[in-house]
Formats: sequence, C-alpha cells, structure tokens
Amino acid sequence: MNHYELALILNPTLSDKDVQKTAEEMRTMLTGLGAAEVEPERVERRALAYPIRKQHEAAYLLIGFTGPSAIPARVRAELKHREEILRLGFARVPRPPSAAPAAPSTPEVAGG
Repeated sequence: MNHYELALILNPTLSDKDVQKTAEEMRTMLTGLGAAEVEPERVERRALAYPIRKQHEAAYLLIGFTGPSAIPARVRAELKHREEILRLGFARVPRPPSAAPAAPSTPEVAGG
C-alpha cells in the first residue's frame, strides 16, 4: 500500500458549503475504491500562479490517504469531466522507513 496526497484545484465560484460537499464526495469515493487511513482534508483559497479557465484564484483541496496503486488512475477517470474541478493531481508521499535493525555498537574486526 502506498501513501498518496490528492490535490484538487476547484472553481472559485463554489461556496464553502459546496467545497465541503466536494471534499466529502472525494473521501467517500476514495474509501469506496479501497483507500485506508483517509486523512482530514485541508481547504485553502489562494491566488493562482497563472489563469486556469480564465480564473485567477481557486479553492485548493488536499486529502491524504493510503491505498493500492490503482486508485489514482481510477479517480482521474471518474473526475475527468467534472466542471467544478479545474485541475487535479496525485503525489506519492514516501513513508519514513520502519524501525530498521540498529547497527552494532562496536565495530566488528575481521581477523586473522
């Protein structure tokens, strides 16, 4: 299982209620596709670096989750034609290595 972060850039004309509704739909979709450990979403309204569909600002929605590698492609296919989504992207977030065995405290001497 991989850890991902889904980033959505939403149309700025959406109300805060509509943005929260979209966030809940994304969480439901992700869990339906087999995602686990879906983290609480983060929502921000920010100016865009360049216009997208003649919009100069947007609502950003970020959701972290753990799931199989097939989820990003399936989500992209399902969200492809939704008007309220200006852009979407996935990032695979590396997890810190689990507790690795500790190195010996004294160096071993190969000997003879």
